[in-house]
Amino acid sequence: MKQENFTKIGDLFYVICRLSIGLFFLITGFNKLFHPVFQGYMLKTITSLGFSNPQLIANFVAANEMIWGLFLLIGLFTRFSSVALIVIMLVALVTKDIHSIPAELVPIDPKVGTKPIENYTWLTYFLYLPQVLYIMLLGLFALYGYKAFGIDKFLKKKVSLYR
Repeated sequence: MKQENFTKIGDLFYVICRLSIGLFFLITGFNKLFHPVFQGYMLKTITSLGFSNPQLIANFVAANEMIWGLFLLIGLFTRFSSVALIVIMLVALVTKDIHSIPAELVPIDPKVGTKPIENYTWLTYFLYLPQVLYIMLLGLFALYGYKAFGIDKFLKKKVSLYR
């Protein structure tokens, strides 16, 4: 009996996480497409990374974040939308965010001097990046699908691909 309750609570928490991450990508994608400040940030980032035709790439990425975020939110093509968002996060991680990890540590006391960063410390910085957490959560969504609430529930009955 307790195992059933735990599963239901776990399913509820899973769905809340899926809805939250879907909403996050929907809103951030929308802002990058339609909000002038976020459009500027996105274009500046894409331009600084050296992508050709940065305006097209910025709009493409933002539209994908928005669309796949919406699909994740409503539980439509949950597995595929999660994989699509994982790809976006991997590209962001590799092209931009992984370079924010420092190569050396600068202590508060300048007399100590800088020290090269150890592997385990580098890993701590890496795991602290939000993209890593998003990739992990999206990986769960890709593996388990919509779980308990979503449009995929109705499609599952009609499409053998979701078995």
